[in-house]
Amino acid sequence: MDSLSFLTAIAAGALALLVFYNLLWKKRNFNTKIKGRVLPEPSGALPILGHVLQLSRKVQFQKTLAAFADKYGPIFLIRMGVHPTLVVSNHEIVKECLTTNDLIFASRPLFNPGKHLGYNNASYGFSSYGAYWRDMRKVTRLEILSAQRVDALKRTVFASEINIMIEDLFLFCTNNGGTSKVDISECIEILQLNVMVKVMTGRRYSVSFHDAAEGEVKRLKYMTNEFMYLFGQVDASDLFPFLGWFNFQTQNLKSMKRLAKEMDELFVTWIEEHAKMKQKGDPTFDQNNFIDILQSAIEEKNNYGYTRDTIIKASILGLIVGGTETTTTTVIWLLSLLLKNKHTLKLVQEELDLHVGRERKVEYSDINNLVYLQATVKETLRLYPPGPVLVPHLANEDCQVQGYHVPKGTRLIVNAWKVHRDPNVWPEPEKFKPERFLTTHKGVDASGKHFVLLPFGSGRRACPGYTFATQLMYLAIARLLQGFDLKTPSNEPIDMTETTGISLSRETPLEVCLTPRLSPELYA
Repeated sequence: MDSLSFLTAIAAGALALLVFYNLLWKKRNFNTKIKGRVLPEPSGALPILGHVLQLSRKVQFQKTLAAFADKYGPIFLIRMGVHPTLVVSNHEIVKECLTTNDLIFASRPLFNPGKHLGYNNASYGFSSYGAYWRDMRKVTRLEILSAQRVDALKRTVFASEINIMIEDLFLFCTNNGGTSKVDISECIEILQLNVMVKVMTGRRYSVSFHDAAEGEVKRLKYMTNEFMYLFGQVDASDLFPFLGWFNFQTQNLKSMKRLAKEMDELFVTWIEEHAKMKQKGDPTFDQNNFIDILQSAIEEKNNYGYTRDTIIKASILGLIVGGTETTTTTVIWLLSLLLKNKHTLKLVQEELDLHVGRERKVEYSDINNLVYLQATVKETLRLYPPGPVLVPHLANEDCQVQGYHVPKGTRLIVNAWKVHRDPNVWPEPEKFKPERFLTTHKGVDASGKHFVLLPFGSGRRACPGYTFATQLMYLAIARLLQGFDLKTPSNEPIDMTETTGISLSRETPLEVCLTPRLSPELYA
């Protein structure tokens, strides 16, 4: 076949597929109307494309959806290419989706990040609902991130790594005349990576925050950041699956495959080094680590089509990426908010001085008494949820939501950012007011069970690392604010510009000037 005939065949095939999807699009639209109330839908949807052209990359996705909600209400339908997508922005509707219809919405759409980055959806967060997901959920919740294990980790690994960070910062300050400008974003990210690698492999990175541009830590930082970037990119073949039939390779797909290879090589190295250290009985090696747990919990056979090693590597991936991004982003935003609201910073430090003092280090046993600090963390998670739009769910059968018919195969997006700014629930929602969690919202936590605050999701697909993340955050923030006075360089206004990616991060690193406020022996 000559090149012209080949191109003609491709064009004819593409045209036939477009006609097919156009008919399918109309059929879905018709079925939605005849089986229940008609879901509100923004105008301007095009056949095949749907509302894609209205979702500008220049505007954050959650804000575009929030603008639709202001016009069409807290529940509406958009079409992401050929995929009908239900968007909800009200806590009562979220509760209906994730309680009454929780089992129906327990699945995930199959899309490129899960396939190419998540070991063909073996990673727990990408997996569809079924026996494999249920088994991995059990291992994750009852073995890896159980309350007992997190309690042990927070008093050993968490406390140790935070001590190292605080001592490192103190030495940096004293070596520079007492007050030093520090990229605190870098410090928190290195802390989190050290914690995650220590609990995962039984070893740590022997680096200071000012050495972060070197070696393996640089490699892992790059991988986690690149993962989040690629995960947030909408690929054409996800919107239009028929492109996959032509082996259509976008730059995003090529980048995903390259990153997946690099991450796999790193995880293989970790597993091999783990085996060597365990065999040698290395005294620096913590044998009660996550790789040990995974190897004990996952059998060689009956692994639903995945190899044992694949499941272990997929689990490492999910824990490393999920754990690093959530904690790092939240702590950095909290410090940004405190620098912008200096009165609140003063109140947090006064609470620390009152309940702990300056004669000893704050410990985990003090956290329950630091209610204003806890309220500050919750208010940060309300204003800056790490994932402003929750990872999409997928309806595995027909259901009703608010009287609307939702067909099988519909995707569900929860706009947590909009839920967190509902003025009917949160008076003056744009203001940073930690006090609300000591008064009107005293009983609300970030676990997702209240539905008005769900930075970690809710229902069956809620993030299992909620306790792990919050316990690490509480002590890291408490030690940092007890140990140092903070201000911006030259007392300049704090830059609060946000990125436009899937993770709600700062556009620029957070630089602060630190001055020690305790006796030198308390930093050792």
